[in-house]
Amino acid sequence: MSRFQPRDPSWADRVGAAFNNGCFAPYWGGELASVSPGTAEITVSFRDVATGGPGMLHRSMVAAFLDDACVLAALSLSSAGDAIATAEYKLNFLAPAKGESICARAQVVRPGRNITVCKADALVDDVLIAKMLATLAVSRPG
Repeated sequence: MSRFQPRDPSWADRVGAAFNNGCFAPYWGGELASVSPGTAEITVSFRDVATGGPGMLHRSMVAAFLDDACVLAALSLSSAGDAIATAEYKLNFLAPAKGESICARAQVVRPGRNITVCKADALVDDVLIAKMLATLAVSRPG
């Protein structure tokens, strides 16, 4: 059970639409594995085109998947019509992204009206390979 309450009753539809129309992961066969208020999880099977070496996912792809997950987690708590944009992130790579698939799991640390902070982990075949801390800007229409 999430500790956060969404502001928009249609939050799940908005997150799904944002994943399909505005995220990087779907272009590489990614799936929105789960989403709840304040959390999002993306999974992607490795493909040759996305590798940075033999059987290794390129680090820029890891960053993109983590960023996507953070944006979706933040979006799940935003108001209808809000836009979420990454303002900055800190990313630590802990191990090579070598394996069969990656899972990017994001969680809102602190939601806000203008700024939301998220943390995210990247796991390759259940091994932690990267951690992200992201600051996301929330902008309102009008």
